[in-house]
Amino acid sequence: MVEFRVPDLERTLRELVCAIPPGRVTTYRALAEALGDPGAAAFIASWLSSAEAEGLPAHRVVHASGAVGRTWGGTHDETAAQLVAEGVRVVGSRVDPLARYFVWDFPTDRPLARLQEEQAEVARRVVLAPLPAVETIGALDVAYPDREAVAAFALADREGEILDHLTVRAPVRFPYIRTYLSYREIPPYLAAIEEADARGLRPDVYLVDGNGILHPRRAGVASHLGVLLDQPTVGIAKGHLCGHANTAGMAIGEWRPVVLDDDTVGAALRTDRNRTLFVSPGHRADVASSIQLVLGLTARAPRPPPLQWAHELATEAAQRGG
Repeated sequence: MVEFRVPDLERTLRELVCAIPPGRVTTYRALAEALGDPGAAAFIASWLSSAEAEGLPAHRVVHASGAVGRTWGGTHDETAAQLVAEGVRVVGSRVDPLARYFVWDFPTDRPLARLQEEQAEVARRVVLAPLPAVETIGALDVAYPDREAVAAFALADREGEILDHLTVRAPVRFPYIRTYLSYREIPPYLAAIEEADARGLRPDVYLVDGNGILHPRRAGVASHLGVLLDQPTVGIAKGHLCGHANTAGMAIGEWRPVVLDDDTVGAALRTDRNRTLFVSPGHRADVASSIQLVLGLTARAPRPPPLQWAHELATEAAQRGG
């Protein structure tokens, strides 16, 4: 089994929020910087207004403007009242002056910054080369019922005909944060691959529901998984994460390059009237051979059949439960 370490980010965030003393406040951005990535502020705001933050003093976290947030099960007025009861001056719906009550010095090991360093190392290890001869394809997707992950693996021939499949369940060890999908999805993917290997189901290439090098740090989930396994991988994403792609007026079957920092890192491929897939090499693949593989698989379907099958397997297993 490939070792893959995932930090307990939610525990760190709980500790940070609990460290805010009564009568003081901090901001979503300050907490994000304490975690190591200011871009995680939107995730923190969403997480603190969810049931995950129940029991935490989330009312002490406000917007950068001083505007009070909203805690789980409460209203803005109730949050403001909690702050006032602790001695914080709130005018209208804002802490005023914010600087008087603001806490920003949080001693942490900045886990997201460490993950960015790891992603940079993954990007350095990615091999971009034409795919080898493909006879079998393994597709991976994952669904999330409650706090559990259900990963599905589908094995297909090069025409996309399904040969075998399986699903596995695994705990969710990392929240969804944009550009850090690897740390959420690779553990269940590795569990599915380990089960597939035990059954002798070893494909020539893995299709992954996500990005490869089409990623701000060139280390999307398909690249990260490919480097860990040292196996060919191709990322196929349903949404546009980054880079520039002119998709206006595309015809079905047409593809156009996605450019990031002057490099072509993938392709936007129109597979149906209302569907554009974003294809990028993960590892031991390149842009041209990744496009060619996906074009062949989508000649008769808007999404590669092995990946669609994996998606349906994961969704159905998640709905069944148990």
